[in-house]
Amino acid sequence: MALLTGTLGCAALRETAALRQVEFHFDRVSDAEVARIRLDRLLAFRDLGVAEVARLGLAVASRDVPFDVTVHVTGTNPVSNQVTARMIALDWEYVVDERQIITGTLERELRFAPGEPVDVPVAVGFNLARAFEGDARTLFETAVALSGQGPSSHDVVLRIRPTIDTPIGPIQYPTPISIRLASAGDSH
Repeated sequence: MALLTGTLGCAALRETAALRQVEFHFDRVSDAEVARIRLDRLLAFRDLGVAEVARLGLAVASRDVPFDVTVHVTGTNPVSNQVTARMIALDWEYVVDERQIITGTLERELRFAPGEPVDVPVAVGFNLARAFEGDARTLFETAVALSGQGPSSHDVVLRIRPTIDTPIGPIQYPTPISIRLASAGDSH
């Protein structure tokens, strides 16, 4: 029994060590939208068409301005690490100007084989009008900044905490990893 416990404990330590060696960094954003208006081709309020301005205006008037973006984080397990790290969940929080806006959990198993970068897509969505004040132009510019696609007057950070599966049960990464998406004063 002691031998089995020792073997399982060693396996858990190897997997924990493997995950600790995985490096996470910001890759890109995709599918950014505000009030169902795609932001990938629009970086300034003046780029909006009449129908888009009307849609955004109605959303602001009703205080229901959905903002959605997928943040792509890349996880890379170093080639020197001989163990594949297996992540079973990822707790995350989207923080703007040191204020937590929304949290979530990605419950999807991902394997990080040594030397192979892995895309970790984190879907973020919330009501922009409840988190920020302003008219249609201000909220549009805020959405562009928060998506990391244009000049920013905000500090935007995605904090992640991976959980790995081990023979002795799930183990969560001890401290969150902060991934900066935008900094006040950035001009993309």
